[in-house]
Amino acid sequence: MARVLKIQNGYQPPKRSRKKLWLIIAALVLFILLILNSSIFSLKHVEIEGNTRVSDEKILEDLELEMGTNLFRYMLTHLNAEPKVDPRLSAVDIYFSWPNTIKIKVDESMTIGYVYFQGTYLCIDRKGHVATSTYTLDEDLPIIKGIEVGSFSLGESLDTKDTQRYEAVVSVCAILRKHDLNVAVAEVNVRNLDDIVLYTDKLEIHCGGMNEMEQKIGVIGSILEKPEVPAGILHIEDLDQQVYIEPKIKPGQTQQ
Repeated sequence: MARVLKIQNGYQPPKRSRKKLWLIIAALVLFILLILNSSIFSLKHVEIEGNTRVSDEKILEDLELEMGTNLFRYMLTHLNAEPKVDPRLSAVDIYFSWPNTIKIKVDESMTIGYVYFQGTYLCIDRKGHVATSTYTLDEDLPIIKGIEVGSFSLGESLDTKDTQRYEAVVSVCAILRKHDLNVAVAEVNVRNLDDIVLYTDKLEIHCGGMNEMEQKIGVIGSILEKPEVPAGILHIEDLDQQVYIEPKIKPGQTQQ
């Protein structure tokens, strides 16, 4: 009698092989569960670098990290997540040092000035975003005037119709910070973009328009470095013309 050959669709492993496969899968699942619940991988040490204005506690809170957190579980649940961190932070990098340590490196946004709005001061960073809202001037930064603010959201640009003025003042304040003049210059007024005015304790500085602003602020810095700076009105509207300080005329006083 001839044998009949049966051809089946798909490979069917022997029963012994299937049993071995299920044992491997069960062991793998058990291993994963042990790791996800093991105290060996619970967070015990945290190292944070780069923060001066944002506290360690605030950073950990934003990252949803606390002592005892299982690092494997945290890594799986936050693998592609983008946590909403403090607007004063421009970058946050997390490094796992197994079995129970995390290292966090942050970059803080460079703040450049304050805009007064409805009883509060909005601290602006070099990107033009609102870093903080505060009732006190926490940093030595210029107060920005000449801009009308509609509303604001932390981490975003001001809601203002004065777009051109806002772009100008962000640029001016960033240059001041670059030249370390954010302490010396107390106020930046961009109400008239053809005559941007800076104020120090002694000088009212008329810068003209935005042309050659980097060079103009460089000249201002060299003037403020002098041991004795006379009080008055500094004219620096055109670097091709004379740069001079005009004495201020007090009310009732005539110029000599």
